[in-house]
Amino acid sequence: MDFPFFLDIALRLLFTGIIIYRNKSSSPVRLGWVIVVLLIPLIGMALYLLFGEVWRDRGRLARHKSIIERVRSHMETVPFGVSNPEHMPHDIYAKVANAFEFQGAFPLRQGNQLQLFSAPKQTMLKIVEDIDQAQQSCHLLFYIWLNDDSGNLVANALIRARQRGVACRVLVDAMGSAQFLNSALKQRMDDAGIDVVTSFPLSGFDIRIDHRNHRKLIVIDGHIGWTGSRNLADAEFSIKPDFAPWVDVMARISGPSVYDLQIVFIEDWLLEQDVAIETLMTPIPKPHDDRSQVQVFASGPTLDFRILRQLAVMSLFIAKHELIITTPYFVPDEASITAYCGLARSGIRTVLIVPQRNDSRLVTAASRSFYQDLLDAGVEIYEYRPGLLHSKTITIDGQWSLLDTANFDRRSFELNYEVSFSTTDITFTSQLRDLQKQYIADSDRIDKNQWSQRSEYSRFVENTARLFAPIL
Repeated sequence: MDFPFFLDIALRLLFTGIIIYRNKSSSPVRLGWVIVVLLIPLIGMALYLLFGEVWRDRGRLARHKSIIERVRSHMETVPFGVSNPEHMPHDIYAKVANAFEFQGAFPLRQGNQLQLFSAPKQTMLKIVEDIDQAQQSCHLLFYIWLNDDSGNLVANALIRARQRGVACRVLVDAMGSAQFLNSALKQRMDDAGIDVVTSFPLSGFDIRIDHRNHRKLIVIDGHIGWTGSRNLADAEFSIKPDFAPWVDVMARISGPSVYDLQIVFIEDWLLEQDVAIETLMTPIPKPHDDRSQVQVFASGPTLDFRILRQLAVMSLFIAKHELIITTPYFVPDEASITAYCGLARSGIRTVLIVPQRNDSRLVTAASRSFYQDLLDAGVEIYEYRPGLLHSKTITIDGQWSLLDTANFDRRSFELNYEVSFSTTDITFTSQLRDLQKQYIADSDRIDKNQWSQRSEYSRFVENTARLFAPIL
């Protein structure tokens, strides 16, 4: 037997055994890696060592877990948790909130105020206004920060705040914000005394480069918070202009749940900067009288990564009349597909809105491979025309809503650090649903009969991409 041939077979078998024995991911994920290694052995083995090996980043993850435990042991008792919610539209919402608190989510808290922002310029101007009124601290965490109008606008506001003596801390992901970290804008912020820190640096053999901090959040003076899908970038998104505009949504929160966002920031900051927790903590915000209830979810490899997947599936079962989902990247597992189809077949209006043009061809193909099953079950699928729909939202029955930094794929569910919140605020949920309806109006609905007549080549490409869905 030719030695190179024998070596090739031996390596494939060796890596297959390692994947099956050592990988702690789900069975579909392990199967996906086995397929990659068998089909493209050398490239597949290299990709697995970079992205699939569970030992990589183990020390860093253990340290982050220790930090989270330490920070949460220092948390003050927030007297505005809702252990037995009395103002829920349905008891099932209270049960879901309690179930997720049991799994590590922050408690459902009452007394918040929520504002929805979807217009890019209006969003940035309001963020700048909040920073300009800051008196104690400005904490910002973003996956992507670009050196564009939005990036400069916020940076200049932070420089003004720092000149007033406000402590300004900025945490950006090493991969998502690579250009910014080497820019003159970042240097200006450094020179002004703003603490700009890299989250999840890429150097080191034991670093998994696919563990990314995908969160987007702002906390001003500990009592105003922002989160949602928008990176700190213009809608024109200069690093990928062919897919612009990027269409996002953000929420401004004031009230007790901002304390939870602050805790998430502090946990991530301490992973990169060893400082006393007390220097970062702020007082608990006072509740508002309108009693809007919000529950914050932090997820990532250090935490219970199943929480987002379970949230996505459990949300389906609390729907009575309607479920609307928007996401830029839709690569569900089989359990989720079964749930979507079951929901639609039961007579509940089930709507999925995704972008018509996506910056990942592989994800687009994998996503479309699920269309036929969904369409046959009665799911309405819309592809958004004007740009890359980047909003990650869910509304249920016009009474419960979720705003997320996470996409509907394994990367967000298991590998990225994400932050989300849900609410039963009827006004906010109605506004979010109206925004979703506008997305629908600007979309093309996928016709079941026309879709079933697409070319055999398209089917082949989509079904091939679907094989890799578990590891996308």
